[in-house]
Amino acid sequence: MIKKITQYLDSCIDAGDIFGASFALITPRGIDQYYHGKQGNDEFGIGLDASMIYDLASVTKVVATTTRIFQLLSDHTIRLEDSVTRFLPGFQHPEITIKHLLLHNSGLPADIEHLTAMNREDLITAVYGAKLINQPGEKVVYSDLGYIILGWIIRTVDGALARSIQDHVCYPLAMTNTGYNLNRPKIRFVPTEFDPRRGQIQGQVHDYKAFLLNGESGHAGLFSTLTDLTVFVEMMLNFGEYQGKRVLDENVFDWLGEYDVDGRTLGWERRPGKHQYFHTGYTGPAIAFDLDRQIGLVLLTNRVYPTSDNQVWNQDRAHVFDLFFDEEG
Repeated sequence: MIKKITQYLDSCIDAGDIFGASFALITPRGIDQYYHGKQGNDEFGIGLDASMIYDLASVTKVVATTTRIFQLLSDHTIRLEDSVTRFLPGFQHPEITIKHLLLHNSGLPADIEHLTAMNREDLITAVYGAKLINQPGEKVVYSDLGYIILGWIIRTVDGALARSIQDHVCYPLAMTNTGYNLNRPKIRFVPTEFDPRRGQIQGQVHDYKAFLLNGESGHAGLFSTLTDLTVFVEMMLNFGEYQGKRVLDENVFDWLGEYDVDGRTLGWERRPGKHQYFHTGYTGPAIAFDLDRQIGLVLLTNRVYPTSDNQVWNQDRAHVFDLFFDEEG
């Protein structure tokens, strides 16, 4: 399997779909990590290595937000059926629950319109005032808004989102190069898009909603390395435990298996009928694990460099998932 994936990723780099990829395969036999290609071109024509830090975009949703929400569910601080308004009294849809947000069937729209004209206060007002496009529970619509709200719920419970994720997810897993607004040498950050207003984005969150929220949100904003994310996947494959530390209760994995709604379970995307889970991010990353076969995949790219107009990688990445989940592979 790794040979097929490696050859395919090399072909994507050769074709110019991406400049490079940092990727790892976790199997019962061990962990293989690879760094192929470069950060980009010109001054970013730097070979990839283990020190490189990537903008995870929506992979933030599962590594940070979903993981902390699962912990809070397990210790009964929150419940799946709790209304959002229990934690955010100003939210105008008491019928929306935490479970709706995790399953992306809350009825909230996918995104905010006219975002580029907004400041931070405008965005917060827009999220609180968002009108439903469906009834809660009626239809799956992948929504950043739902995960912005989950981040605010974590903040309400724990006092601060970034500190909560640091203390409860990153620290127990010794993920020392993972977090929001990481203070590291700029050269270690793989560049993302060149934005006419912001210039070359490097070491600062790409997602504009997360940018308006000071780089700290439930839907995006996390940065990490291949090594740190490999540890996270190891923990998931070991049903919540890593090197003797329990990060997630085993009941979490029963929940993941229980929900199968239009290719989604709680937080994660799911191969229908399989214990195979995955998630992607707008900037190019991917994370996946198969509990039955005990294999995991971390795949980091900066797909949006130098421009997000390049959409080819999105199809390429879907094919990598096919290679990874192929039980004949």
